[in-house]
Amino acid sequence: MSQAGAETLLKTVIGHIVHECRLRGHAVSETLAAFMVSAVVLDPRNGFNVDRTLTKDDVQKLEELCLDKLTEKCSPSLDTIKMQVCFDMNYTTKCEFLEDIHQSEESKLSPLCREITDNRVKSRKELDGLYQKITHLYPAALLCLTFDFSSSFAIAVLQSVFPQAELGNFRVALKRDQEQQLKELTMIVTGIRLFNKANKRGEEEVDIHELILQEALPVTSKSIANELCVTQTLEVHCCAGEANKL
Repeated sequence: MSQAGAETLLKTVIGHIVHECRLRGHAVSETLAAFMVSAVVLDPRNGFNVDRTLTKDDVQKLEELCLDKLTEKCSPSLDTIKMQVCFDMNYTTKCEFLEDIHQSEESKLSPLCREITDNRVKSRKELDGLYQKITHLYPAALLCLTFDFSSSFAIAVLQSVFPQAELGNFRVALKRDQEQQLKELTMIVTGIRLFNKANKRGEEEVDIHELILQEALPVTSKSIANELCVTQTLEVHCCAGEANKL
């Protein structure tokens, strides 16, 4: 059987398992079903040969074994598999984690960026107001709005690389060029800040990762506590079930 044919057969088996589980009153995701299919096939005790094409009898046997395991009640092994699948689906690498943070911060700053690029100033006062909005963008980008010294530092750096006299050229540029310039200025301000931190110069620095952890850890701890409570409840039920069998 070709690879395409094998993939089609596998999808069919997984779909049938999910459907049968639903009929038996068990909600099973395709990911969990696929994980179980792989575990059953690779278990040598089940007698499957991964080097040859599955026969009709093999498929029927595979589906029955998977259904028995997925619909088993009070099964610690099934709960372990579910936790493993959940971990695999939610685990992110460091790069992905930082990219998510970057996108989240961009979404928070986008209204202010849009307000800056859509601004159509007509007076000197409005021009000063536009520059002030730009100076407010960079402390926000550094996640340090609550720290006055960080705000003043970011504004001072911005004024050194983008003086107010440059605002006229910025205002007449195309919107996409304005957006690009704002991104470049953000990177410059952030780069100078990180350079000072690496060289231990300038003002006291705030660890961005520490701020992220302060927000994330309480939520994570609460989630773990809830999962432990559920696990302990399952353990009690399983022990009670085993005792009744005896």
